[in-house]
Amino acid sequence: METFQILSGTAKAFPTLLTIDNLLYAVIGLSVGITWGAIPALSSTMAMALLIGFSAALEQHTAIIFLLAIYSGSVYGGSISAICTNIPGTPAAACTALEGYPLFRKGEGGRALGISIAASTIGNLFGALILILFTPFLLKLVLHVGAWEISLLGLWGVMISGSVTSQDSVAKGWLSGLIGLALSFVGMDAITGTPRFTYEIGFLYGGLNFVAILIGVFGFAEIARGLLMENDADVPPLENRVTISMTTLVKNWVNILRSSSIGAIIGAIPAAGADIAAFFSYSVSKRSASSSERELFGKGSYRGIIAAESANNSSVGGSLLPLLVLGIPGSTVAAAFMGAMNLQGIHMGPMIQISHPGLLEFIFASLITISILMGIIALAVGKVAIALLSVPRTVLLPCILPICVMGAFAAQNTVGDIYVMLIAGIAGIGLVASGFPLAPIIMGVILGPLVDLNFRRAMIIFQDATFFDVLFRPIGLTLILIILVTLVTGLRRQIKIS
Repeated sequence: METFQILSGTAKAFPTLLTIDNLLYAVIGLSVGITWGAIPALSSTMAMALLIGFSAALEQHTAIIFLLAIYSGSVYGGSISAICTNIPGTPAAACTALEGYPLFRKGEGGRALGISIAASTIGNLFGALILILFTPFLLKLVLHVGAWEISLLGLWGVMISGSVTSQDSVAKGWLSGLIGLALSFVGMDAITGTPRFTYEIGFLYGGLNFVAILIGVFGFAEIARGLLMENDADVPPLENRVTISMTTLVKNWVNILRSSSIGAIIGAIPAAGADIAAFFSYSVSKRSASSSERELFGKGSYRGIIAAESANNSSVGGSLLPLLVLGIPGSTVAAAFMGAMNLQGIHMGPMIQISHPGLLEFIFASLITISILMGIIALAVGKVAIALLSVPRTVLLPCILPICVMGAFAAQNTVGDIYVMLIAGIAGIGLVASGFPLAPIIMGVILGPLVDLNFRRAMIIFQDATFFDVLFRPIGLTLILIILVTLVTGLRRQIKIS
């Protein structure tokens, strides 16, 4: 599929997209996402996970635009509380808080919010453009990818997740990934039909539901941590006027393009996510700034806000690239989106254009539409989100708990999934307290069946081949080298930490 065909198909998708129902759900999704992201302790992943059950009842196209709007809106929403209260609504907004709150304290909060809205909108559009331009190249590449390569790709996804999400121990990150892989093996063997780790418990024969684990780890666990370990903070009042400085944007056009590119690239790396994209882009922007501009960093720099917000929003499109083409989520939020699509009967991966013709182009058109709408909705929803920031967490978080229970139950309509959610949440609290990252567990649960099934398929396919016939398959060998590089760099980092 050539780039021109993708662009042409995307243009043809707009009439299907621009219906009253779709636009209404896009506006609702953006409003909920922005408000949700603005509230500390409520992550983008939690928003997606809790609304998967609701989206399952929607028409396919409507569900897609609704969830993408939630995703994009929640990534931006974190910057509102970051700027106005110095409390990032999401981890991706941490760098925005470093620069936005000092500006808020100087009386420039409205201008800082305006700049963050503009940078986020541009970053979102750029991420969508990257997604459109690079999809044809990846689609050509995956024609040469077989079961052996897919199993290696899934294994690398779990490894890189453990490497990039662990702050103090790479080994703990990898161990979290192995826990996720082990959990994915529970249930009936897909090839032989043999029960694995079911212990004659009825609901385990269908496997551990990904949605229940996701809600438990990122919903229940976060609510418990928010109530037990964090205190309410005083929230300063919001300025009435939000302005967008075109002069500042024009002055930072190189910064915007560079940061958006960084965000899209990092977003495409499995489990890297918007927070890593924002931190890396912020660091590059600071190092490339002039001495006078560099002195403003940490004291209120619009350059820093633009770098962080352009990168974390462009990572949305980047994270969807490996998901749509390879079936490998670029982030835990993309993994939640993948789970929602599975409930719609859509299976992401190399065959998506054959099994669901026109779906890729609809997703591209949806991202473009959402990017444009986000700037408008952000201006309108900002004040509402800030009003919610004043609600004490001791009141807000318990209200989210019933949504967690309903979301876990709705995925498969089984009470067993509620137990899975509770156990996953309790385990998540303990793992976080012990310094283990949670994202690799989710990646392991998502990618485990992919690794298991395709590795065993490859063993059947190549049962009469020699070891070297398998080893020297070009793409497979490249992936093995990438896995080894990931392993070596991770071990070196672990030695330095130790």
